[in-house]
Amino acid sequence: AMPFLVIASLFSALIEVFVATERLLRWLPKSVAGGLIAGILGGFLIPTCECGVVPIVRRLMLKGVPPFIAVAFMLAAPVVNPIVLASTYLAFRGSVAMVVARVAVAALVALVVALYVKRLTEVLADNVTDAGHDHDHSNQPLLKKIRAVFSHTAAEFMYMGRFLVIGCLAAAAFKTLLPEDGMSVFADNAALSIAGMMLLAILLCVCSEADAFVAASFPTFTAGARLAFITVGPVVDLKLIGMFFATFRKRVVLALVVIPILLVFVLSWLIEYSGWLSGVLQ
Repeated sequence: AMPFLVIASLFSALIEVFVATERLLRWLPKSVAGGLIAGILGGFLIPTCECGVVPIVRRLMLKGVPPFIAVAFMLAAPVVNPIVLASTYLAFRGSVAMVVARVAVAALVALVVALYVKRLTEVLADNVTDAGHDHDHSNQPLLKKIRAVFSHTAAEFMYMGRFLVIGCLAAAAFKTLLPEDGMSVFADNAALSIAGMMLLAILLCVCSEADAFVAASFPTFTAGARLAFITVGPVVDLKLIGMFFATFRKRVVLALVVIPILLVFVLSWLIEYSGWLSGVLQ
C-alpha cells in the first residue's frame, strides 16, 4: 500500500501546485446529477486504489470541489477504474457478471453516501480546514513550483502515512492470531458467509487492485459473499477508517462506515438470491 500512498500524495501535491482553483471548479459539471456522474466515473481518468484515494480527495475539497462530488469519487474510484476491472475479470476467470455486479454495487454505494454528504454543511475535520488553506503558486518560477510539489508530497505522506501503518499493524495482528479454519463457520449460511467475508475484507485491508484474487481463493463461499468482500473492502477497512477520522468530521465518518456496510450486505444478499452470479462458482 505504501507506494500507492506515495503516488497519491504526489498527485495531491501536483493538484495543489499546478491546478488553479478557478480552473478546477470550471471543469466540474454545475448540476447535481452531472457532479455525481463525474465523481463516480472519475476513476477512469484518475485510476487509484483505496490505499491513496483519501489524500487526493482531501486536496480536491481544500481546492473547493463540492464534498459530495469528492466523496462520490473517493468511494467509486477504487473499483471503477481500468486496473481493478481487469483484475476482477481475470481473478474470476472471465466473469463479466462479477465485474458488472462489483461496479453496480460500488456505484450505488458512492451515490447514496454522496447524496447524504450533500445535505451537510460541514464535512472536513476542523484541523484539516485550519491547516489546509490554499497557497497561490501560480506566479512562482518553475523551480520553486517543483520544490513546492516535493514539500507538499512529503507533508501529505507523513500526515496520512501514520494511519496506514496503524491499519497494517491491526491487519497483521488479525492474520497472525486468527486460526486457519476460523472462517469456516460462516461458509454454510448465505447471510453469515456474506457477513463473514465483509468482516474479513475490513480487517485484512487488501488493496482493491489485488482483492479479487483473494476473494476468488475462497471456493467454499458463495459468489454473493465474494462479491461483498470485493465491494466493501475498497470503501471500509481498518486503514481507511483511520484516514477518515483524520480528514472528516465524526458524523461523516459514521456515514462512510455504516452506509456502505449496510448497503453492501443487502445488495450482495439480493444478488446472491437472484441467481445473477450463479455461473461464477463453476
